[in-house]
Amino acid sequence: MRLFDLRAELKSTAKKLNVDEIDVDYIVAEILSVPRTELALIDDVSSADEKKIRKLCATRFKHIPLDKILKRTYFYGLEFMVNENVLTPRQDSELLVDISLNLIKENSLKSVLDLCTGSGCLAIAIKKNVDIDVDAVDISKKALKVAKINAKKNGTNINIFRSNMLDCVENSYDLILSNPPYIKSKEIGELDQEVREHDPLIALDGGADGLDFYREIHDNVNEHLNSGGFLVLEIGEGQSEDIKDIFKDFKFVSSSRDYNGIIRVLVFRKES
Repeated sequence: MRLFDLRAELKSTAKKLNVDEIDVDYIVAEILSVPRTELALIDDVSSADEKKIRKLCATRFKHIPLDKILKRTYFYGLEFMVNENVLTPRQDSELLVDISLNLIKENSLKSVLDLCTGSGCLAIAIKKNVDIDVDAVDISKKALKVAKINAKKNGTNINIFRSNMLDCVENSYDLILSNPPYIKSKEIGELDQEVREHDPLIALDGGADGLDFYREIHDNVNEHLNSGGFLVLEIGEGQSEDIKDIFKDFKFVSSSRDYNGIIRVLVFRKES
């Protein structure tokens, strides 16, 4: 079959089903093992490859996210395995890495803890860009399995272990960062279908007001954060002032906005 015709047909179907048309090209490129930019140079596709392409597109048309179909995504220039057991890394979360790396370099920090590590993307991106001791924890055994695979895939030596937040953490650190669950429980059902049905609920639900995990961090972080150490937190839209109030006994350092202009990251410091 002519590849041009196949792509046109599948993109038409994608549009009708409110699926991003470009995902068709990503699937075609995956099956044909060519860069997406070279698809226009290919005239025909074999019947075997056509069958594979149609099968994957049919899965995508059920609103299963492309990264969960291909079992991988990209974050901070690195490739990560993802599946139904971990939250897919978001571009906005790259802010946490940028901010953490700047703090590490500017203050000669020596140790980092990533709470709620999930796929391990934050801890791994930091370790890949600076020589520092990095620990990463999560309550989910299945998520930790993914994080360990990703650490090996990216050639990073980080200490990954199971802990319900800080319960099993014994060390103290110069920087603790976290992208905890922060969606209000009642708003989970209002999330995009591809998020609410294919990202783990445990990585989304932040309790009645979305702030449960920030209170948990505040109440237990002191003994694990070195004097003068930094706390870097991703937050949800409109949560900035409430979280500042939770951490009012810490020094507020800065807030940073994401690509949509929403305050997405808050930085606090433990007073010396």
